[in-house]
Amino acid sequence: MNLMNRMGNYAGGLLILLAVLGGGAYYIGHRASGALDYTPPAQEPPGHGVVGNSSLDHDPYDVAIVYTDQGFQPANITVAQGTRVRFANESSNTFWPAVGVHPTHTLYPEKEDSDCLGSAFDACQDLQPGEFYDFTFYYVGTWPYHDHLHAYNTGTITVTAATSTTATQ
Repeated sequence: MNLMNRMGNYAGGLLILLAVLGGGAYYIGHRASGALDYTPPAQEPPGHGVVGNSSLDHDPYDVAIVYTDQGFQPANITVAQGTRVRFANESSNTFWPAVGVHPTHTLYPEKEDSDCLGSAFDACQDLQPGEFYDFTFYYVGTWPYHDHLHAYNTGTITVTAATSTTATQ
């Protein structure tokens, strides 16, 4: 009877170990196939934000972050997946919005060969007062951003799954 109990305990322990390992492998595989496999819709080609002049261009956008002489206002926002965010320069200086980490801009996962540095979320140029940069966020996550020219000016954009319908500041 003692031998049977030990064999049962070993078999039970082995089953638990296999279940834990199998569940972990499933979780890692499922997580790895998540948002990074997302293909942006055709309305905005991947890797290309839009740069324009506020007095001349009237392209639609969903949420605005204004760059002032005091920094980004608001600095931190939450938006739904697919939201187009406008970075408008209302300061007296040039600025260059880009994802962290300064100076490589590599945290946002979308990258095209034509991108100037590490990702698509990068204006790739100085924006003069009155100019803007629009970017549509397709990847769910929290994306820190900064002014490449004055890296102490920072903020975050948190992108939630597309079922969310409102932007908050």
